[in-house]
Amino acid sequence: MARWRVQRILPSTRRILRPLLGRPYRAVRDATDRVLVRSYYRPRYRWPHPLLVVIGPPRSGTQLVAQLLAAVPGYRWRLPTDSDRCTDRLDVCRELFDQLPRNGYTVLKLHTRPMPDNLALLERFQARAVVLFRDLRDICVSRYFVVLHHPRYRHHAYYNTVSQSEGLSHCLEVIRDEFVPWIRGWLPIVRRFSERFLEIRYEDLRPDPRARLARVLDFYGIRRSPRQIDRIARHVAATTQFDLAANIRDGTVTARKGLVGDWKNHFTEEHVRKFKEGCGDVLIELGYERDLNW
Repeated sequence: MARWRVQRILPSTRRILRPLLGRPYRAVRDATDRVLVRSYYRPRYRWPHPLLVVIGPPRSGTQLVAQLLAAVPGYRWRLPTDSDRCTDRLDVCRELFDQLPRNGYTVLKLHTRPMPDNLALLERFQARAVVLFRDLRDICVSRYFVVLHHPRYRHHAYYNTVSQSEGLSHCLEVIRDEFVPWIRGWLPIVRRFSERFLEIRYEDLRPDPRARLARVLDFYGIRRSPRQIDRIARHVAATTQFDLAANIRDGTVTARKGLVGDWKNHFTEEHVRKFKEGCGDVLIELGYERDLNW
């Protein structure tokens, strides 16, 4: 267990900590923690923003952006922690920010709703955020397969008792009732307050993240050379596995295929008709379609 922890968390410290691997676990743990503190101590890097926030609807690519930002030296991707579990309700709370380390750099991945209280807290803690949008049709397909295969998601049991066509129809209703209001709430905010929020499209990010990563880093005032950005992108690409079954089995992420336009392989004519009725307008607002003739 001790060997795994040292190699998994900080591969660059293997040489330093290798002599400790034969010692009791407490000694290895303490030594590892000391290296972690030095590695993520804020004054060492002097980045202008200790907190990088990635916000988007589920299945929109927030995981990929968080991985890219967490690969910037000094930053760590931290899971939200709060006793009230406000993030499960797609909100933020003061405790969430109070729990963050004072001397460390943090990346947070959230699905926060654009409610006044949430926006006020983000402003109070001077949290700039990258806000992601993705074609809702691809989100619908991705969500269906993740819920189908992962027991921790609601509707998992239901999707396993109905046909794929019925499951996609139900997922389409969830997109209409929950995701469309989320997007319509965030879209004017992002475009009005561009100094606080940066709009990114998954379709621009997925094929080659280098250009979008450079834009995100510039938004946060993080200066990295093209070579350094390329190294980050290659590292994340090498460690990202777009295999849903394997990821669920390993208990890591839920990346599936990441394909753009995959909905065309799964939607029937009836799905297309229902999507136009329930979500067609927002596709036009986002610029994914010019009209409903698709």
